[in-house]
Amino acid sequence: MQDIKTKPQTHQSSHTLRKWSHRARWTSLCLSLCAALTLAACANLGGGNPEAQVRQRATERWQALVAGEFSRAYSYNTPGFRAVVSADGYRNRIGGAITWLGAEVVGVNCPEADKCTARLRIDFKPLLSRPSAANVSTHVDETWLLENGEWWFFQAIK
Repeated sequence: MQDIKTKPQTHQSSHTLRKWSHRARWTSLCLSLCAALTLAACANLGGGNPEAQVRQRATERWQALVAGEFSRAYSYNTPGFRAVVSADGYRNRIGGAITWLGAEVVGVNCPEADKCTARLRIDFKPLLSRPSAANVSTHVDETWLLENGEWWFFQAIK
């Protein structure tokens, strides 16, 4: 059998390997730190506190409803709701008997870390009312739930 001789590793090549290994560890550490900071920044969007985040999400949802953008408004519902109710089913529930004129979040209360209540003043006109009928204003309370780092509108499935 023939002996296979290997070339002995020089000091230069082992130093280079250690240097690259050190750089790889630092690069990995820096990437991990950047990812953590990015996630923390995303969690703080909307003002950095649950009340501000829910206020923003509720305002956006109602802007979509007033604009007649039911598919956009639908996207604010919990993932569980969307798994059971289709976008068309949502539109049929929401958009038939009322013309939404406006909405304003007047308060948000978060008694639990993952649950908030947004109180809104809603202005609307019933479609079957007389043309001279006055617009209607009312207040509603909405439940918002925190799931996977995002606030979602909770709507019961009936």
